[in-house]
Amino acid sequence: MEDKALFGQLHGKYAVDIEGNIRGYVEDVDVQFVEGEITFQLDVSPVTQSYGRGIIERSRYGPKVRLVIKPRDIVSVGKDCIIIGFGRIPDLKDIDRFKLVMAENEGLHIRVRECQEERTAALAKLKEREDEVLELRDRLRLLKRKEEEFDLLKEELAKKNGELEASRAYLRHLERMDGRLTKLLRHLEQDADEGTDDIIP
Repeated sequence: MEDKALFGQLHGKYAVDIEGNIRGYVEDVDVQFVEGEITFQLDVSPVTQSYGRGIIERSRYGPKVRLVIKPRDIVSVGKDCIIIGFGRIPDLKDIDRFKLVMAENEGLHIRVRECQEERTAALAKLKEREDEVLELRDRLRLLKRKEEEFDLLKEELAKKNGELEASRAYLRHLERMDGRLTKLLRHLEQDADEGTDDIIP
């Protein structure tokens, strides 16, 4: 908005700061150049508020206050009031930069959330793999125990096989001895029979 247009629109309105405080009713406007910059000097009178009816009116009592503002301090000009930022409203370029920073920040937040989701999924997958590794380790320990038991059984079986083979060999030896004894007994019986026949008259 041009400075000359603002000059004609400031008179006869309530001056309100950006925090919502009514500074007064603009009675007069004086335009001056300070260090090559236009400034508005506003003479404002105090206001009264009827709380029962919610009506704000200018007061005819009390001292007037002079507000010195610059065109960039004027945020908005309405039908009944002007909103003054008093330097607390940043420049539009700064606002645009702030919007860009906010957009970048939002993009970073989205990326952070995506990274967190990816991290959560990766941790869940890692947990599954750890569980699988633990299960495989348990199975491997079981297999090792079974292998050790199998080796012991093999040794015991080999020992039993050796004992069995020795028993069989001893049994065969006994059978041979029994056969020899049987033959010897037969010869002795025959010899005894023959000797008895010689003695009989």
